[in-house]
Amino acid sequence: MAELKTKAVRSKLMWMLSLLLIGSVAAFGQNQSKACTLDTAKDGQTITITGKVVQQPHDLALQIEGCNDLVVLTYAGDQDTDVSVRELRQDENLNAFHKYTRSVYESKGNNICMNCMKYGDVRATLTGLVQIATIPPGTTKDQLGFLHDRSGKVVGTSGWGHPNRWFKYRLVILSVADVKARKLPPP
Repeated sequence: MAELKTKAVRSKLMWMLSLLLIGSVAAFGQNQSKACTLDTAKDGQTITITGKVVQQPHDLALQIEGCNDLVVLTYAGDQDTDVSVRELRQDENLNAFHKYTRSVYESKGNNICMNCMKYGDVRATLTGLVQIATIPPGTTKDQLGFLHDRSGKVVGTSGWGHPNRWFKYRLVILSVADVKARKLPPP
């Protein structure tokens, strides 16, 4: 009788260990970070990326899962893009994206509110032209985005963003999809 109980306990233990092993393998696979889409992108290529919007002091950027770099965002038709506004899909997704990334609370009474966003955790899928800043051979880039030759003389800029060119990547938005956001409470 004791031998049967021991076999039953062993059988249950093996079954539980198998489940634990399968669960661990599944969890390990889910925790693996995705490869960064930007690593294989080519300058001028049309790509589709999904990410979380990050408000910068003067710019709107996107954080893509698996990528260390933020992508600064601009729209087709903006002054310095050389992409016609006719290429920007004007639809309810674009309208929602504008609403979620531009709406701010107004100051009321003693509550002074400067750029207090109405929406947080804004996520979207964006399709657009990726632009990649490069650093020409023989130059170095400082923290403000200025390029210097070997003598230290400023010879240009590299990167995207305002007022400083911190960003290596810029996406000229052509269309927006799957827009989601969470309304924040008033300040």
